[in-house]
Amino acid sequence: MQEHDKYFSSDQDPYMDQQTHTLKNIPNLQSPEKLEAFEEVIFQASFTEASDFISAQKTIDLSNWKAVHKICFSDVYSWAGKIRTIRIAKGKTVFSYPENIDQEADRYFTGINKLLRANSLTTDQAAKYFAEINVLHPFRDGNGRTQRILFTEIYKRMGYFIDYNLTNQDEMITVMIAGYNGDYDPINALFQKIMQRQ
Repeated sequence: MQEHDKYFSSDQDPYMDQQTHTLKNIPNLQSPEKLEAFEEVIFQASFTEASDFISAQKTIDLSNWKAVHKICFSDVYSWAGKIRTIRIAKGKTVFSYPENIDQEADRYFTGINKLLRANSLTTDQAAKYFAEINVLHPFRDGNGRTQRILFTEIYKRMGYFIDYNLTNQDEMITVMIAGYNGDYDPINALFQKIMQRQ
């Protein structure tokens, strides 16, 4: 999965310190390794607050996602909770252009909320939405972790508990790539493995 370790941008990346190749950050950490470790500590410390926030929302949408991201990363990045301004890709996966994120997110979340209200969102549909929404990648960093918080709540409203400890980053990336290419069977199988009835 080496080709999916880093984001690539067609523009000069204003989020990146070009000398240290580290995302510009509030504590001014000068290496990706130190930043990653700090990020994880902050994320774990804010996880419960972010989860409680999303569980209190009537609907789940991009504005909620931005709020969750801000809760999780406001001590790390000045742009926490803000839509990225550059185009990014990982490997052959090109994520949504910034100018399209709002419209695409609205379409996906409208569908999810409509099905949730009707108690008719199936696990296969939710898994497909997970793969499709992953392509939004609305933030410069912290997309996967905050998206998992959203979908933990979506599955909870469907009556399921999701245990992400039953998978790993490589497996998640593999099924995301398959979904990006229109094959949703792997992500359906993954969620069947990591979810259980509440």
